[in-house]
Amino acid sequence: MKANFVNSRNVALLVAAGLLAGTGTAVAADTPAPSASPTATAKPLTDYQKAKAAYSVAVEAYISNRKASQEQYKTARDAFALAKKAYGDARKPILEAFKAELTAAKTAREAAIAAATTAEAKLAANTAHKAAVAAATSKRDAAIAALGAAPVEPAKPVVGTRPTPPAKPTKAPKAS
Repeated sequence: MKANFVNSRNVALLVAAGLLAGTGTAVAADTPAPSASPTATAKPLTDYQKAKAAYSVAVEAYISNRKASQEQYKTARDAFALAKKAYGDARKPILEAFKAELTAAKTAREAAIAAATTAEAKLAANTAHKAAVAAATSKRDAAIAALGAAPVEPAKPVVGTRPTPPAKPTKAPKAS
């Protein structure tokens, strides 16, 4: 009969030899040297990591500045809309009175011209109409000036340019 290399007796001897050989070194390695406290070894930051951290801080500042500027602009736009409406509401009766005065002057002139028989009477009617229009215009301008200046629309905020990210370093080619 041919001898089989992998039989149960050979396997058992190899396992026992491995266990005996491994336990001698394992016992010595089980007692670690006492240490005061674990210390983490921190790698120094590279220039790229420093630039990336600075970029992150700059982006955060840019975003917060942009949000604050937009909120301030929105508040100013709302206040402008209210002021513009109030100014328009105050100006509306002044303009209606002006139009009514112009209409009255026009109807008076047309009636005077229709009744006039001479050129001097027609000229007097036109002169009276021009004087009435000038008086109505000056009255309107004075009333609008008394209202004060019209509200001015707020300017859009200028938040600046977004920070540019740092350039990632390229690896040097391997020398052969």
